[in-house]
Amino acid sequence: MRGKLNKHGKYELFETTHGHQILALDDKEYYALVEGQQGDIIVHSDADHKKQKTLQKGEFYLADFDDDPEFRDQPHLFMEKGEHYTELILPNGLPTKSNHQKKLVRTDEKISKGTIKEHIKGKGNKGTEKQYEDKPEGLRAKTKEELYEKAKEEEVEGRSKMDKEELVKNLKDK
Repeated sequence: MRGKLNKHGKYELFETTHGHQILALDDKEYYALVEGQQGDIIVHSDADHKKQKTLQKGEFYLADFDDDPEFRDQPHLFMEKGEHYTELILPNGLPTKSNHQKKLVRTDEKISKGTIKEHIKGKGNKGTEKQYEDKPEGLRAKTKEELYEKAKEEEVEGRSKMDKEELVKNLKDK
């Protein structure tokens, strides 16, 4: 199994009148995103926040990974932002009422909608090998830098402006 979908829905990330960032999942679960001295944390919260402005909103996916060449074997929260998804890694999962704060790892990764569809939503049975049939797994296991070098060797045009997913696709089509 690779990408196991735990939750899917709508989210809103907003800033409060006190300057705090609050993440609302499906308008039911609320979490504060806090920058700490020893790293970021996510804290279970309630709905009692005065919103000053929305920072981003859209669709979200909460998924666990196991033996996926592209994602760490930890829970990930993917949040739609325009034409791609941003990623939060939750090494210990989301906080609960009894365990109200957990570590949070923010990444600068921009993940394409195609990658989300392939690794989480899947084709056929979600989270099974069926969704990976006919995929260039060998290429996805490589770093973007390795893919770029391979694209350079194969003289792929426009490679310098491609993200990892585009490099994989262009190398597969060769």
